[in-house]
Amino acid sequence: MKAKKTVLLTGANGFIGTQIARRLIHRPDTEIVALVRARSQEEAVSRLHRAWWSWPEIQASIGSRVKAVAGDVSCNRLGLESAVFEMLVKSLTHIIHCAAVWRFDCSDEEFFKVNVQGTANIIDLAKSVKLDHGLERFSYVSTAYVNGRVEGPVSEAAFTDRYGFFGGYEQSKFESERLVQLARDEVPISVFRPTMVVGDSKTGEVKTFNTLYLLLRLYLKGKIRFLPMNPEAKINIIPVDYVAEAVSTLTFRPAAQGLTFHLSPAIEALPTARELAEYVRRWTLEEIDLKLPQIRFLPAASGKILTRLWKTIRPHSRYTGLLEAFSLYFEKRHLFLRDNTNRLLGSYKFDWKEVLSAILGYAVYYGFLHRSERTVHEQIRFRLKSKGLPVSLYDIVKGKVVHRSNQGICKEIIKVSTALLKMGVKKGDKVALVGLNSVRYFVLDVAISLVGAVSVPIYYTSAPSEVEEILKDCNAQIFFVGFTKILDRLDEIRTTINVISFCRSPLVGGKTKVLPWDEFLSLGEEEHESFVPIAFSDLATIRYTSGSSGEAKGVCFHHGNIRWLVEAVAQVFPWKMRNKEVSYLSFLPLNHVVEGLIGAYSPFYAPAPLKIYFLEDFRGLQAALPLVRPTVFFSIPRFYEKLWHVLEESRLGKIYLHTSSQLVKNLLQPFLRRVLLTKSGLDRCEQLIVGSAPSNEKLLFSFKELGVEVHDAYGLTEAPLVTINRVGRNHIGTVGQPLPQTQIKEAEDGEILVKGPQVMQGYHTKTTCRLIDGAWLPTGDLGKVGEKGDLIIYGRKKNLIATSYGKKISPYKIESMLKELSGVDQAMLIGELKPYISALVWSGQAEKESGILDSINKGIIEINTKVSHPEQIHRWVILKNDLSIEQGDLTPNFKLKRRNI
Repeated sequence: MKAKKTVLLTGANGFIGTQIARRLIHRPDTEIVALVRARSQEEAVSRLHRAWWSWPEIQASIGSRVKAVAGDVSCNRLGLESAVFEMLVKSLTHIIHCAAVWRFDCSDEEFFKVNVQGTANIIDLAKSVKLDHGLERFSYVSTAYVNGRVEGPVSEAAFTDRYGFFGGYEQSKFESERLVQLARDEVPISVFRPTMVVGDSKTGEVKTFNTLYLLLRLYLKGKIRFLPMNPEAKINIIPVDYVAEAVSTLTFRPAAQGLTFHLSPAIEALPTARELAEYVRRWTLEEIDLKLPQIRFLPAASGKILTRLWKTIRPHSRYTGLLEAFSLYFEKRHLFLRDNTNRLLGSYKFDWKEVLSAILGYAVYYGFLHRSERTVHEQIRFRLKSKGLPVSLYDIVKGKVVHRSNQGICKEIIKVSTALLKMGVKKGDKVALVGLNSVRYFVLDVAISLVGAVSVPIYYTSAPSEVEEILKDCNAQIFFVGFTKILDRLDEIRTTINVISFCRSPLVGGKTKVLPWDEFLSLGEEEHESFVPIAFSDLATIRYTSGSSGEAKGVCFHHGNIRWLVEAVAQVFPWKMRNKEVSYLSFLPLNHVVEGLIGAYSPFYAPAPLKIYFLEDFRGLQAALPLVRPTVFFSIPRFYEKLWHVLEESRLGKIYLHTSSQLVKNLLQPFLRRVLLTKSGLDRCEQLIVGSAPSNEKLLFSFKELGVEVHDAYGLTEAPLVTINRVGRNHIGTVGQPLPQTQIKEAEDGEILVKGPQVMQGYHTKTTCRLIDGAWLPTGDLGKVGEKGDLIIYGRKKNLIATSYGKKISPYKIESMLKELSGVDQAMLIGELKPYISALVWSGQAEKESGILDSINKGIIEINTKVSHPEQIHRWVILKNDLSIEQGDLTPNFKLKRRNI
C-alpha cells in the first residue's frame, strides 16, 4: 500500500491551481490542503466551493480529501494560527506553489508583496517541513519570461536579469524564482516555466481573460486596426490543461527533482502574429457572423512612434497601455528549449488552430468577462460600482422616468441587509415579498440574497387566501409588501410574522402591525457590510407556480442555478448586440420566473454599458416602450396580438392585409414595419422574444412576412428557459434550440423531458415531482425534437381530452386557431368522456360590435375544415369576457385555470 501524500496547494481557487487540483484528486493516495486567501475558515470553504463549482469531482471532495485552509501567502507564517501552521509542518509531503498576482494594472508593490514575499514565506514552510520529517517535493510555477528581454534560444537552466524585464510582473517572478533556486540545497525543488497560459485545449475554459485575450477582445470589438509588431513574431501560448498535467505529474517523479521545465510548444508549432490574426478573422466570420478588418502590422520603429503619438493624444487610453505591454512579448523571438520537458514528458503535439478555436468560442460565450466567484446578486453589486461598464437604473412611474443613483442604490442595499440581520434574519430564512416593479423591489431581492436568506416573491395579483397559503408553506420570517391593495386586505391574511411596507406612498389608516419603509431602513443606519458567506449550492429563492392546474407549488433554485441561467441567457444574443449599450424594460412582475430570474438579471453579464427601466404598472407598457426603446424585449403572446391588432385597424394596414397584389404588399411592407416598430418603441430592438404561453403560429408568420422576426422561447417554472429561437435561426412552429449543456428527450408517451443546470432542485415541502433517473425533469408538455434539433410543443399532457370514443385530443392547436379569430380573447375546449368536442369562447367585443358573433361562427366552421374529424368542434358558446384573477378563472399571469372553469 502506498504511503499517503499530503499536498499543500497555494492558489487553489485560482485557475491553474484548480486545474492542478482536478488532476491530483485522481491520485487515490493523495490528499490536498488548499490554501485560500480568506478572512475565516468558513469563508475559505465557501470560496473554494464557488471556485470549484463547475467541477463536481473536486468540489465533492472538500471536507474529505480536500481541506480548505484560510490564509495569505504574503503574511508571516501564511497568516495561519499556530496550531494550523504546525499541522502543516507535521503532515505535508509536497508543496505546489502557484499563487501569484498578474494584472495589467497591478502595482510593483503588490507584485512584490504576493509574488516575492509570498514565495519567501512558502519556502520557509518548506524548510520547516524538511527539518521535521522531510519534504518530498516543492514545485514552483514560474514563467517562461523570467529571463526578461533575452533573445534567441533560452535553455531551461538559463536564469539572468542582465537584459532587463518587460514589466513588474516578470521582474517579481524573477525575484521569486531566485529565492527558489537559492533554496535548492535545502529543499527538493522543481520549477515550471509556462509561456502565456490560455484556456483548456478542448473546452476553452479559462477564469480570467488576460494576456492574449485582452487583444482578442479589443479586436472583436473593432478597437484594433494596427499592431506595432513584427507580423512574423511567434505567439507563444500554452493551454492550461498541458500546464496542469505537467505540474501534477512531475511533482511526483523522482527524476524531476532539481530540474526546471519549459512548458511551451515547439517554436515551429506556434502561429505567427499574422497567422493568428487571419485565423481569428475567419473564425469570427464563420462562427458569429462578424466581419473584422485586416490587422495592419507596423515596423517596430514606426509602431513605437505611432504608439507614442496615440499616448500623447489619449494618455489614459487602456488601448495604448495594452499595446505597450504586449508588443514587448510579441516583438521578441524567444526560443524556449525543452530538453528536460521532452525527456520526462515526451514531445508535445500542439494544434494551435484547434486550441484557438476552443478559447475563442469560450471567450465569446462569456463576452470576455472574467469568470468570478460571485453569485448573481454579488455581480449586480459589483456592476453597480463599475466605471468601465456602467449601469443605470430607472423607475417609470405614471409616465415619468426617474433615475436612481448607483451610490444611493448601493447604500440602500447595505441598509436593507443590515436591517434584516438586526431583525434576526439568518442564513436560510425565508423572506416573502410582494409588490409592483421598482428599483426598491430589485434592491430588496438583492439584499435578501446577500445576507444568505431565501427570497419568496409572490404575485401582487394573488388573492389574500393564496398569499396566506404561500406564507404558511414557505414558513416566511418576514413579509415585505409593496402593493397598497395587499396592505388594504392584510386583515384577510392570517399571519403573525413581521410585515414591512415598501410602498412608494406613506402608510395611511394607522396599520399598527405594519412597519413603514423609513423605520425599517433606520435599523440599518450603521451601513456596515455584513454579508454572509454563500455557496452556489445554497438555496437562493422559491418561486411558486401560478397554479393553472391546481395547488401552487414552491419551486426551489440554488445560487448555482441562477448564475448559470443568467450567463446562458446573456450569450444567446448575437455578438454585436451584446457589445452595444443594453437598454432593458422590466414590466412583467418581478416574481415572474422569467422576469425575476432572467430578464432583470442577465443584462448584468453583458459586456456593455447597461440601462434597466422598471415599469411600476404594466398597464402603462404602451406608453413606456417609446421612452425606453429597448435593445431586447420579452413579452407574453398577448402583447404581440395587440401589436398586430394596431396594424389591422390602420388604414394602410387594412389595404396591406386585404390586397391580393404582391407588388402592393412589397411596397407597403417597409413603411408599415417602420411605422409599427417606431410607434411601439421597438425600433431599436435587436431581438423580440415571446414566451410564457403558447404562441400563435399564424401571427408569427404574419410578422415575419412584414419583416419583423419574433423569436419563440420555451421554459417552465421548474426550468425557466430551456429553448429559444436565435437570431438568424428562427424556425417558426418550434420553440427553438436548447440552451448550452441542456438535453431534451421524449418519453414513451411523448412527454418532453429536460436535463440541465437550469432545472430546479425540487419543490418546497412537496414530493409530487421526482426527477427521472435523478436528473430528467418531466415537463408535463407533449412534443418532439425536430430533425434540426428544434423543439416542437403540442400541448399539456394533463390537458389531453379523452372522448368517449377513446380518441385523445390535444386542445393546444385548436385553441390557438380559435384565438386567431377576430374578436376572440380566450378559448377553451371541453369534451372529456363526451362523444365530441365543444368550445367555450370569450369575447369582449361581441356585445359592442355587430357582426362579431357571425364572424366568430364562420371562423369556427372554417377551422373545422382544417382539422381531423375527432378534433372538429361540434358545439360552441360565445361568452362575455368576464374572466378574472379574483374569481379564480385566471392565474396571476393570466393563464386559464381549467379545473376551476
